[in-house]
Amino acid sequence: MPAFRLHPDTPFPVGVEYYRAPVPRTGLWDGDFARIRQAGLRVVRSFSYWNWMEPASGVYQLDDFDRLFELAEKHGLSVWMDITLATHGACPEWLLREHPDMRTVNHRGEPSLGDASPATPQGAMVHCCDHPAWRERGGALLRHVVDRYKDRPNLLVWGLWDGVSPSWPRHGDGLPCYCGHTRARYKAWLRERFTLEELNARVLRRYRDWDDVEPPRSNHNVVEMLLYLRFHRRNLVDHLKWMVAEARRIDPSHEMRAHAASTPRPWDDECARHVDSWGMSMASNNLLTSDDPYPLADRAFSFDISRGQGVKGRWWNEEIYAGMSPGGVTWKKQSDPRELTTLLWMTLAGGAAGCMLWQYRPEYLSFESPGYNLAALDGRPTGRLREVADAVARIEGLKDHLPLECPPAEVGIVYHPESQELFGLNGQTERFNADLRGVYRTLWRHGIPADILSPRMDWSGYRLLFLPNLALMGGEVRERIERTLEESPGTRLVAEGSFGLYRKNGLSSEAPPEGFAERFGVRVEDFSAVTPQDIRRGENLLETPCGRVALTSPCGYAVLEPQGDSTAIARLGSQVVAVRSGDGRFTWYGLTLSAGFGDVGHPPLVLGLVEEAGIEPPVEVAGDPLVTTLRRSRRGGRLVFAFNLERSAAKARLGPGPIRSAGDLLTGGEVAVEDGAFEVRIEPWSVGVFYCEDA
Repeated sequence: MPAFRLHPDTPFPVGVEYYRAPVPRTGLWDGDFARIRQAGLRVVRSFSYWNWMEPASGVYQLDDFDRLFELAEKHGLSVWMDITLATHGACPEWLLREHPDMRTVNHRGEPSLGDASPATPQGAMVHCCDHPAWRERGGALLRHVVDRYKDRPNLLVWGLWDGVSPSWPRHGDGLPCYCGHTRARYKAWLRERFTLEELNARVLRRYRDWDDVEPPRSNHNVVEMLLYLRFHRRNLVDHLKWMVAEARRIDPSHEMRAHAASTPRPWDDECARHVDSWGMSMASNNLLTSDDPYPLADRAFSFDISRGQGVKGRWWNEEIYAGMSPGGVTWKKQSDPRELTTLLWMTLAGGAAGCMLWQYRPEYLSFESPGYNLAALDGRPTGRLREVADAVARIEGLKDHLPLECPPAEVGIVYHPESQELFGLNGQTERFNADLRGVYRTLWRHGIPADILSPRMDWSGYRLLFLPNLALMGGEVRERIERTLEESPGTRLVAEGSFGLYRKNGLSSEAPPEGFAERFGVRVEDFSAVTPQDIRRGENLLETPCGRVALTSPCGYAVLEPQGDSTAIARLGSQVVAVRSGDGRFTWYGLTLSAGFGDVGHPPLVLGLVEEAGIEPPVEVAGDPLVTTLRRSRRGGRLVFAFNLERSAAKARLGPGPIRSAGDLLTGGEVAVEDGAFEVRIEPWSVGVFYCEDA
């Protein structure tokens, strides 16, 4: 049992962000909280700003937050309290006046000036967390707020770092901070780890004096920039650990959490270990209403990677944006209510601790108004709020089965943060993320669960591991591969795209895949790409184990040469683009299984590898397409979530294995079981939830 308090009324709390000071005005709160509670929501979230909470040095003006707790308690609502000292929101203006050197500095030496964003209209973050005043003055506010509210009976969660990330200059071309405090901290970090001679060997320099050592100021300096970014990751973790320790020393009872974005960032995996739970934020509009609803798989990917990174698998969907992207004086397609409820049900099926929507009223102070709101500008409920309320009531009806247990999958997809960082130095982060999720998209659509793993996690027990663009072969990941091969003889590895092409310090490998060329029996002969012209000319045909496959979108590939007892298993014209080791345990496709197919893993290739590994979907689906998820109920049986993402009703037969009975949990009716399967009908853009008792 976790040390922190869980929600007293429900195993799956659903709530909404409400107060981003200073809006909405306090005169609206009482009526709004009554409507929020009537809708079945249990939590209201306050997103605070440092310069609002401490308008003068040591003067904490928190009467509005006191009122928030009081009114929330009156209406039976718990409070999720954010303390925004970094990433979002400005430090107080008086603090910048006292410490002008607290501003972030870009790689050109230019300090950040005052700025704003849709989320921070009254001041975006321009201060650097490496300045001593951040911990001194920010720590004082943190301790004051935690001590002030820790004994409130309706306090549920401390949000310690929203969108946790390093200090970035406002106009820094995507490079981190170069202020004097950060540079001094970096040099101290280097000197703790290297002698000057060791540093020279690492970065291929001839420094003769530590005074000459400076951080790199261009992504083209790959070797040194990778080291500088590594420092920033570890530095960020140190700041987060400090914040958690300060809060926990005062309040050991409540949950401390931080969250990421909907796509992984290189520091997420390290940061997630130091808070009680992890999570993400995401948009909801134009998903089901698009021509292709199956990119919803990307949301499921976010859920699975958050569960994998969270301590003991604990995660929240922290922000489902309850509407369109920023609106203002022009507008984008608004979310259909069923897009919100589909994401809510997917969150539950993903094993989340709870779910929060963003936000209740429009953000009146910025061009996010109208935008991510459940209520209209006049505060009246929208169809989105009514649909969410109905879904929350249905979820409450499942409480005897909650919390769910997510059994380990047989398939793993390896996310390697350092390789993502390497891709980013060449402006290819989007390419990395698309390839990371490509195979997952296909597995999800076909009901095959996959866990998202990092090198720090245990890979044993998986029957099939995909390694997309594991380009930077550092010591940790190399050791994990070797240990998996030695200790988990039933595990097969499938490398995709760029594999072991770089050494741990960022140098190109002289014998890729770095450290494994001889063991896997493969040599990299060359590199090339399939172009739009090649596709038009028909020079895009892959010969594969599942037959001839046409590449439909441009992509790059490595030309491979089998060595020893390895064999070629795929060719593009006369060039070998896939090799399999003699023992069959290692396969390398020199192109990713999705880049040449519109960023979706090619089903015959992906499912062929799954079948070779002896893996079958946990739920067999016959009939109209449904996306299924199988979980263990607290009552001991199994729950089948069946999502219909299509515009027409789906009729299908579901076979979750040997069962003796099944019930429809949303209608309360029994379902006829024959030969371990049962018939279902699910309306468009809806979900069915079925409880199956094992035979």
